[in-house]
Amino acid sequence: MKKRAPKGWVKISDFEELTGISSKTIAAAIKRGHIPEQVAARVGTAATSPYYLDPHEAAKTWYCSMNAAHPTSRKIRLTLAGYIKTFDSAFITPEQKHVENPAITLTYEDAQLQEKIAKARLAELELAEKEGSLVAKATIDAELFAAAQEIRNALLVIPDRIIDQVIAEAANRNKAHGIIYNAIADELEKLADIGARLEK
Repeated sequence: MKKRAPKGWVKISDFEELTGISSKTIAAAIKRGHIPEQVAARVGTAATSPYYLDPHEAAKTWYCSMNAAHPTSRKIRLTLAGYIKTFDSAFITPEQKHVENPAITLTYEDAQLQEKIAKARLAELELAEKEGSLVAKATIDAELFAAAQEIRNALLVIPDRIIDQVIAEAANRNKAHGIIYNAIADELEKLADIGARLEK
């Protein structure tokens, strides 16, 4: 609640005269939040103090908050649009004619054109796949799964393959370390081959 109305704000009754919309409808729009409290508020100290609002911003926010497809909303929007055009004509874009069933307006020629476009796009995808620039997702998933299995198996066999060598060189830390390091390096080299294969 404000003690004094901001400069340029008007009473609901004045807004009714400006727009041609009834005070009752305007008050309902404020209560429902179509006209937010930033541009509409009670002015005074009593609970029944009258509402004041910024006429330009209230009209714009109310206009934008309404569903253009709803019959009741369309009427109010048209009325608001007429008022808004008096101070900001660029704000209002031409209303599109509401069509209950858009499919009815589709001509036979339009349908044929859409079918040709769809077939052309499908042909482009098939050509790209044949030329190798497009790969099916299932193929990529299968390759990645196989590569992951190879990596897993390669790493799991390292301990069994080198355990005897490591035990034999257990007294020499450097040699034992070298055996483990070389075994891992060998497997990493093999993984590089897997990466090259996936790039193909």
